[in-house]
Amino acid sequence: MATSAGLLYSTNVFLKHHIQQRYRKDVHYVWCSEAFDSGALARYTVGAGVPPTSNPVDIYRDLKEAVRRGDSHNAKILEQKASFLRLAVAWLDAREISQDESDEIVYLVTNAPFITYWRPLIYVIPRGPVEGRLERVPAARCAGLGPEYIIRDLKGTEFDLIEP
Repeated sequence: MATSAGLLYSTNVFLKHHIQQRYRKDVHYVWCSEAFDSGALARYTVGAGVPPTSNPVDIYRDLKEAVRRGDSHNAKILEQKASFLRLAVAWLDAREISQDESDEIVYLVTNAPFITYWRPLIYVIPRGPVEGRLERVPAARCAGLGPEYIIRDLKGTEFDLIEP
């Protein structure tokens, strides 16, 4: 699966999906790409400039291998843990979640069974329904030359999950 004009792809850990589904009313914040595997695109295609740290297939492979090997120092997993802990505090401060919910998120992040909660999921997002909410990531925040996108309010009904 290289690219499809009407689809976007994102790879996230199961725990992120769970937290956003349970504590954020099934509204998801995702970074995504027009290609599932930028490395499979023609060399001079714009999307081929998405490097491994932003390429959904490379993220998937990295997370899958980290979970398989029990690598609790994997950079992506450490980044996700720190992000969830910050968000639990921010959402509490903004009164978007309760103290109990914040405590639950912190507990899940710090005690989550590695194989079960940190496994990667692939999001397949039809572009049409989200086109008006799709934000191009500024070049200064992109990992490389290829286009990256953010959807701040992706509804659970607007994407499919794949867990190969």
